Amino acid sequence: MKVTSVFLLSALALLSLSGKTRANTMLQRQANCNLKVNGCNKIYNPICGSDGITYANECLLCLENKKRQTSILVEKSGPC
Repeated sequence: MKVTSVFLLSALALLSLSGKTRANTMLQRQANCNLKVNGCNKIYNPICGSDGITYANECLLCLENKKRQTSILVEKSGPC
């Protein structure tokens, strides 16, 4: 009985950890960039980038990607 409960608890722990890993990778997405214009509006709508930096809005994240020639993803809406 003790061995069975230890096995079930271990399996439950592994399943919960694997679920969190998959959920985090699914949250990242490409920024919605329309860079025909060289500037961004000043509306504060914070975005957390995959680099751990909070950008004031998605357009500023796009400009940073263009400037650095990188591919920073949107980690989540809101500050990091």
